[in-house]
Amino acid sequence: MSYKSITILATAALGLFAGSAQAVTNAFANGSFEDAAVVAGQFAQGWRGVNGVPGNRTTDEARTGLYSGVLRVADPGLNGSGLVQNSVDDGGLLPLHSSNWGTSPTLTFWAKGDVSRTGSVNFSLRYLDGIGNILNPVVNTSFGAHINASGWTLITLNGPAIPANTLAVFLEMTLAVGPTGLQIPPETHCGPGATICDFGQARVFIDDINLSITAIPEPGTYALMLLGLAGLGAVVRRRAAG
Repeated sequence: MSYKSITILATAALGLFAGSAQAVTNAFANGSFEDAAVVAGQFAQGWRGVNGVPGNRTTDEARTGLYSGVLRVADPGLNGSGLVQNSVDDGGLLPLHSSNWGTSPTLTFWAKGDVSRTGSVNFSLRYLDGIGNILNPVVNTSFGAHINASGWTLITLNGPAIPANTLAVFLEMTLAVGPTGLQIPPETHCGPGATICDFGQARVFIDDINLSITAIPEPGTYALMLLGLAGLGAVVRRRAAG
């Protein structure tokens, strides 16, 4: 085999290695909510609402672009609001494969708003197999205490390792509240002698959701890389000896 041929082989092997190790740019579709819904039941492309008052997209606030997702409950009132995406069924993205299994993704998103004094806002990242079974423990992470209405806050989760047979990722964000806004007694929790109770509004804006997943190179990629490097080393040794 010529020096040129082995060099090409080694270069190809290194290229495959680098390509297979690249991170998935975003495992969720339309993380900035800019694209309008094209599927029935979605409020933005890839995103569905849940609970009594579904999530929506809005131009009231946006960290980037024109739109953000929003969880909100009418004032005064009490209810819940949520947004979800299955990366394959809702987002239309390609299924994950074995090169992603065993890696630990990083989830980031930006949030802004108030939860009200009677509510909570949470997110949950789940891994699903081909028939929708959840393969990891469901952990609801509260982030209401970390956000405010005056500026955007970056929320980060170093996710658990992706188990074998995972084909899709699933994200759910929920806002659940008791009374919001101004309430007029006789509310028993307003306090003695109160004529009005102010529980605050419940609006949380979400933008720029990103789930970065690194791929583990397949065994065949390692083998090809090692073959190319070994051949290149042999040629270099022969040329040095000559």
